[in-house]
Amino acid sequence: MSFELQVALRYLRAKRKQAVISIITVISIIGVTAGVAALVIAIAVNAGFRTVLQNKLLGAQPHITIQSKDGADISDFLNMTKKIESMDGVVAAAPAVYEFVMLIGARSRSPQGVFLKGMLPESEARMSALARNIVQGDYGKFNEDSIIVGRGLADSLGVQVGDDVDVISAETVSTPTGLKQRSSRFTLVAIFSSGLFDLDNSWAYVPLARAQWLKAIGPDVVPSIDGKLRDEDLDRAPEIAASVVEKLGKQQFDSTNWKELNRSIMNALKLERIVMFLTIGLIVLVAALNIVAMLTMMVLEKTRDIAILLSMGATAQQIRRIFVWQGVTIGVLGTFFGVVLGHLISFFADKYHLIHLAADVYTISYVPFRANFLDTVIIAAAAILISFLATLYPSAAAANLQPVEALRYE
Repeated sequence: MSFELQVALRYLRAKRKQAVISIITVISIIGVTAGVAALVIAIAVNAGFRTVLQNKLLGAQPHITIQSKDGADISDFLNMTKKIESMDGVVAAAPAVYEFVMLIGARSRSPQGVFLKGMLPESEARMSALARNIVQGDYGKFNEDSIIVGRGLADSLGVQVGDDVDVISAETVSTPTGLKQRSSRFTLVAIFSSGLFDLDNSWAYVPLARAQWLKAIGPDVVPSIDGKLRDEDLDRAPEIAASVVEKLGKQQFDSTNWKELNRSIMNALKLERIVMFLTIGLIVLVAALNIVAMLTMMVLEKTRDIAILLSMGATAQQIRRIFVWQGVTIGVLGTFFGVVLGHLISFFADKYHLIHLAADVYTISYVPFRANFLDTVIIAAAAILISFLATLYPSAAAANLQPVEALRYE
């Protein structure tokens, strides 16, 4: 242990002539602890929302979607699907038909507008988390007359597994009595719960062929083909989608990806993260002001000691380092306690879902916490740096002390 650090630690442990210095020292440590803990918790909340929402969204939405540039349907879609699936970065692909329809439950004649997806069950099981999210019924029983709806939608329709559900499309069909809206009856075979309010309350899944009929398109065409990417390539979704379009033909095809579809919510979380860091970081700055006050008063109290050390041969640089070490030690202690406290609170709050939310407002039903290592390192480094900067003025004042002047009246 260096001479400077040894003296600094002794000064911190020693009893003070002025008790107020000890109080300010404790307050400084508590201030840094509170600031770091608050930052860890706030960033953990932000990271938790981002992680949970991203995982749930990616489990329900396609990572990339390919469609015709002019809005026309894609023909020979099965071969096109295989071609897309073989491209770099794409692990699965499946044809899909999307349409806004009205649903009517067997026990309720009140129609409800929902988003309908036509899909192939074996492909959808590889593409999304639908099969894993089934909470009632059996995904394996999905056939040409089946429909799967979200838990919230099932409740609002008043239907259970085994009940009939009528689907009414906006498209029309000619009948002997004139044009009528296309409609079809399905049997509810399963109910899913994704944890996302919008998805669970406004989405339904039917077989691809029935969705094609409801949308009034031929059995050999689909409006779009969805693709799934490797987990490590999710952030590269725009690049991979562009690459797929390039290989298929830029003149004929266009693409969207999950980042584009969810840009607003991801940007909001990113902005919130920055604002949290800046605003809650002010707590650490306040604690740093306490460190400045404590060290300044310490210099005044230890004037005689500093003069004696200088007279015995200690350099100004060594005196400076004594007080720098005191401030940094306070910062390190406060940071350590703050990191531990922040992680403990985040762990238990996430494990036991201590903070509940209105799912219809916030999409998920509780506040998730995800305290990760990199964020913690950045917060700890910032707190210790601020603590170090707070020592510069008091340590410089101590180093510039003149021994003769300090001892004149001793």
